[in-house]
Amino acid sequence: MSKHYSTQEHFSISFEGQAIEQHKISASALAQSLLALDWLARSAAEAVYGRNAETDIQVKGEARPGAFSIDMAVRHDASIAANASAAATLGQVIALGKWASGKKIREVGIEETGASLSKTRSETPIFNQCAVTVCNNTCTLDQLSRLTQSLDMDGADSVKFVADMSDPQVITRQDRVYFRQEEGLVLTDNEAESILEIVGAKLNGSPKDWTFSEGENGMEFVANVEDEDFLAAVRDRKIVLENGTNIRAIVRTIQRKKVRTRTDRTIVEVKELFPPDREE
Repeated sequence: MSKHYSTQEHFSISFEGQAIEQHKISASALAQSLLALDWLARSAAEAVYGRNAETDIQVKGEARPGAFSIDMAVRHDASIAANASAAATLGQVIALGKWASGKKIREVGIEETGASLSKTRSETPIFNQCAVTVCNNTCTLDQLSRLTQSLDMDGADSVKFVADMSDPQVITRQDRVYFRQEEGLVLTDNEAESILEIVGAKLNGSPKDWTFSEGENGMEFVANVEDEDFLAAVRDRKIVLENGTNIRAIVRTIQRKKVRTRTDRTIVEVKELFPPDREE
């Protein structure tokens, strides 16, 4: 029977600028930033303590506007590495996203203190390996964009993140370009389990532009598939897809607003496959 460990961590986030001080910043923008921070914190906890880590995050407003104190309790099965914590890793994710100009990271070497990453030959900072893992998650760039989207508003100057025993990470209005996703302002970002019928499959295992239906009289939509194991099984013909095949899957739905509101869907994980019903 595995031993359970419990870890208490703390970090804070504050939004700076005249609009925040005068209570003129959009409440929905702050809410979306905190939801993104929740997702990033849980991802950091899973990267540090394992996928089975149970995370409880409590957000408390501080005395000044736009400042929030966050307590994170993590229950996990693995012993804790002395030089790793979820809160510190989250700070490194933010720093790494800024350093890498919002692009995915190419790992070039591992040192005992973490991952050594190089953008130029003369510049080789050291980042926690867990931070690299989180940063290279497909969803992370969207969440960093969502976290910093308040900086697109007049009167918002910076977002400051502070984890216990770590250097503060500050993202300024000028830095926002490294985090902004050009698809537009994120309004909602949710994951839910759903039963879907595969209407248009990519039998070569391509992740792009699959077509799904929510069932009889349900909506039909196009989505990308991120589940690499499922795509490989389709490509290698270990899974044979027929008309009427259904899946149970985790579906990520993002609503963005640029000129108009747009909804994008992604199949994050295929959990179960249901062959078509056969008539007797």
